[in-house]
Amino acid sequence: MVTVNKYLYEDDFGQKICLCSEKQEYKVLFREVNETELKTNDVDSVTKASIYKMEKLVVMCTECKKIYFVSMSFEGSFKSQYVTLESVELFDGEVLEARNLINRIYSEYEDAIVDIATDDYVIKVLSKSEDDEKTNTRYVYLNREDSILYADLQSE
Repeated sequence: MVTVNKYLYEDDFGQKICLCSEKQEYKVLFREVNETELKTNDVDSVTKASIYKMEKLVVMCTECKKIYFVSMSFEGSFKSQYVTLESVELFDGEVLEARNLINRIYSEYEDAIVDIATDDYVIKVLSKSEDDEKTNTRYVYLNREDSILYADLQSE
């Protein structure tokens, strides 16, 4: 299942990432997701984990505008969810450098089976497979409407 979240919050990460404020809202600039959804009956889906995700993200704190590279995993069902923050790295370069890096990473994913584009974002579905037990989906998301990241292009 492809999901689009333009913003993530402290609860989505399981802890604070940026120390600047209590607001803790992050704009998602880039996201690579490898997701496995187990096929279970209705009773099992409530009590057992049914979704596993590995994600690589680039997020921007909406308060201080710092950019972070995040790696995390998610395991969840309707009843419980577990998030593991694998790594968090602060990007210490300029905004234009971040945009160029994010665009370069996104363009490296060439073998898309589906491209989805809106005015705000683009998604490439890289693979999708299904069997009797699970559905695997791998996709990347690129936010292309952030006013700070694209300020130089919007002023032309």
